[in-house]
Amino acid sequence: MSHGLRVVICSPHPDDEILTGALPLRLLHEQGATVINLAITLGSNNSRRQERCRELAQACGLIGFSWRLADQPHAFERINPQARQAPDWPAKAAALAAIFAEINPDFIFLPHAADHHPTHEGTHLLVLDALALNRQGAKAIILMETEFWQPMPRPNLLVGLNNNDLALMLAALTSHKGEIARNPYHLSQPARMMDNIRRGRELIGQGKQSANFLFGELYRISLWQDNRQREVKETMVCGPDQGLDLDFLRNPAIERQGK
Repeated sequence: MSHGLRVVICSPHPDDEILTGALPLRLLHEQGATVINLAITLGSNNSRRQERCRELAQACGLIGFSWRLADQPHAFERINPQARQAPDWPAKAAALAAIFAEINPDFIFLPHAADHHPTHEGTHLLVLDALALNRQGAKAIILMETEFWQPMPRPNLLVGLNNNDLALMLAALTSHKGEIARNPYHLSQPARMMDNIRRGRELIGQGKQSANFLFGELYRISLWQDNRQREVKETMVCGPDQGLDLDFLRNPAIERQGK
């Protein structure tokens, strides 16, 4: 049954929507959520942008996500921490804020603040700047920070993935042919997700449900409320054979003093 959930993935590059998309995929399959991949950039290689857009459309079509560009015709350019001081940054934040207002998302996925790659870190800053615009009095939004290039220091959510969903994720990932040819990271994705279980058992699983499954993704859940990001004090492990705890995901217990 659909709960009318709206999920936005703010992907720094085409392929990030798949690489960290375990929870959006489960929200799609288990909750009937509408998952919208918002491509923040199409990469820095001008000659590849049209091709990357086609690859993005194919990948999202396979996995079942809808998609759109953060800006026309080639999404944003120069999204990194240094560009936050550029004169056009406020206009980019305002454009992203307008998209959020149009979609009215329940969940927003974004890279964590120290994900090492400049575009990932810039995307984190841009999303928070966009949320800070015109959000007073609006509903709370669940933020899901993701990791790829550098692990998060304090994840608080481990989400398992079953073999069928992992196979679908890998099939969609191979749609990004140009990136796979440059760096065949589709081959290491299962191993990365297995290592997430190793880390998650220690960082999240102690004293909680045992993470007795092979593949998983780590996230940091927080709440955007009252125009600020508020920390969540709980942690959760959700195996692939457990239904998602929608009450926890939508109403996490927050610390009294948030960010």
